[in-house]
Amino acid sequence: MDSLRSLWPYLKMHQRQYIIGMVLVIFANSINLLPFYFIRLAIDGLTGARDGDPGTPGITLAQAGWYALGIVAAALAAGVFMLYMRRLIVVASRQTEYEVRRDIFAHLQGLDKPYYDRASTGDLMNRLTGDLSAVREMLGFGAWQIVNIVSGFVTSFAVMFSLSWQLTLIVLAVVPVIVGVLTYLARLINVRHRLAQEQNSKIAGKAQENFSGARVVKGYAIEDREIAEYKAMNLELLKRNIALTKVDGPLRSFMGLLLGLAFALILLVGGRLILTSNGAFTVGMFVQFVGTLERLTFPMLMIGWITGVTQRGLASWLRLRELYDARAQVQDVPGRTDRSIQTLDGDLRFQNVSMNYGNREVLKNIDLHVPAGTFLGITGPTGSGKTVLGQLITRSMDPSSGVIRMDGHDLRVIPLKVLHDAVAVVPQEPFLFGDTLANNIAFGVEKQELPLVKTGVSVVGAPPVPDIPQQPDPERVRNAARLAGLLEDIEGFPEGFETLLGERGVTLSGGQRQRTAIARAIVREPAILILDDSLSAVDTETERKILDGLREVSQGRTVILIAHRVSTLRHADHIVVLEEGRVTEQGSHDELLTLNGHYAELERLQRLASDLDEDDDAISDPEAAADRLAARREAIREAQATQLQPNQQTRQEVLK
Repeated sequence: MDSLRSLWPYLKMHQRQYIIGMVLVIFANSINLLPFYFIRLAIDGLTGARDGDPGTPGITLAQAGWYALGIVAAALAAGVFMLYMRRLIVVASRQTEYEVRRDIFAHLQGLDKPYYDRASTGDLMNRLTGDLSAVREMLGFGAWQIVNIVSGFVTSFAVMFSLSWQLTLIVLAVVPVIVGVLTYLARLINVRHRLAQEQNSKIAGKAQENFSGARVVKGYAIEDREIAEYKAMNLELLKRNIALTKVDGPLRSFMGLLLGLAFALILLVGGRLILTSNGAFTVGMFVQFVGTLERLTFPMLMIGWITGVTQRGLASWLRLRELYDARAQVQDVPGRTDRSIQTLDGDLRFQNVSMNYGNREVLKNIDLHVPAGTFLGITGPTGSGKTVLGQLITRSMDPSSGVIRMDGHDLRVIPLKVLHDAVAVVPQEPFLFGDTLANNIAFGVEKQELPLVKTGVSVVGAPPVPDIPQQPDPERVRNAARLAGLLEDIEGFPEGFETLLGERGVTLSGGQRQRTAIARAIVREPAILILDDSLSAVDTETERKILDGLREVSQGRTVILIAHRVSTLRHADHIVVLEEGRVTEQGSHDELLTLNGHYAELERLQRLASDLDEDDDAISDPEAAADRLAARREAIREAQATQLQPNQQTRQEVLK
């Protein structure tokens, strides 16, 4: 009942269609019984005309014609009613499917990063396709068949009781057996369908990961292992579907057997009644009774099928409700969110901010002020909390303690849309869409004002959806590509900005994907631009071009550059060093070098590695190679003597 109660808002929007459709079903079922009444009259009339008794009413040719016309008219009327009923109810189920899909997708768009960190893409896709189709089938064909069965039983049993209560009791004796079996099997169907759908979700997730990571699978030559795992998952699905079929399949055969036994008993008892009732129960009445019961055969056989459809639909609706019930941890809170805040300048202040993941403290008591228009660099060892710091600015999560302020406002009072409009993030591993380069770069640019897509409303009478795809401003896109150091690459493509990218941008190199993501962020002209190690896949010359573009972009806006390369960070106005979640150093490039700490160590080792790389290009004879090795050893001894202690990974790189 809880499932039906949660579905009611959608059914209510189409209650007129459902009510009229159900009334038409009742009319159709009532009219469908008229042909057997006309057949009864015809048979009894023909019998009376043949028995030679002048007192027995007979039938004329004209009467037989009218009876035949009545049969045709009844069939035609019932067919028209059923046609309009299907148009009403089946269309209503399709419209409900659209509304549920629209509302769930809109709800999913409002969920935050922690939810998608846990959710499986394959599972979400399966719920929005397989589960939603099961719900639609329940609300469409299943709904009208339920009414068809109920109204068919009521009208048919009323007619059969009027003909012979003895024969009707025989039929009624079968019904409790059918209901008892169906009640038991319905529970099994619900559980086994849910298990099958869960396995479907796992298979969809496995396939999605393999398609997205096809190059990795082939690169490691593990196709056979992936095929074996996929085979095992499909075998498990086969077992679960067979278990479902073992419950769902025998229903028709079982009810067919019971109906066959009922027909045999009716023939024996009905024949005796005809012979012993002295005309109270005629052959025509027997034929009408059997014909009426025959009309019940299909509904009774459909009980099993409808039970399966209903249970599968309810189980699928429970899975869809889980998506509805999911809530974002970070969201606008009525009474706390200040809707008057509409623009932001980018002045940031961290006040004693800490962030915990379980029992692990990722950030510890961060106090930091980033004035609007500052070019801030952030560096530190892997796992020191640099990315988390950037995610806190966008409110992908809220800090465990402390306050982050932007333009003096607590981030938690700023409307999320205003905040996200003001901040653009370039991740280390960007996601590109299978679209043109121009549309990928302009992806985050607001299109023309589109009407708000309302949820929880009927699609009936809704205005037509406007054309959403629009050509982005070519000059704006071109300028963003230039600032991101991507323009020369694009001009070298045969199709230029209209080049179609493969899924996730696989047709581009790693550096080109990163620069496309940088251009996508720049074109939005945000108040705050965050680049999370997004220059790691570009060479030094390209890095220089991008940094020149960033210096041009940074005029009047806050730029936060998270990086490991000193060459990337040295031109920042202010540099912060994070170690184990704490700010251990901060200042300009020159100031940090004088501190002789982590940043100075990083600069020394990267300069040493750069010098050695240059030597590698120049050295070609064995004696020079020996001198190079000695120089490397001396450099390491010097680093140890000054107690800079390079990390193990860097030392191995220097020794290579």
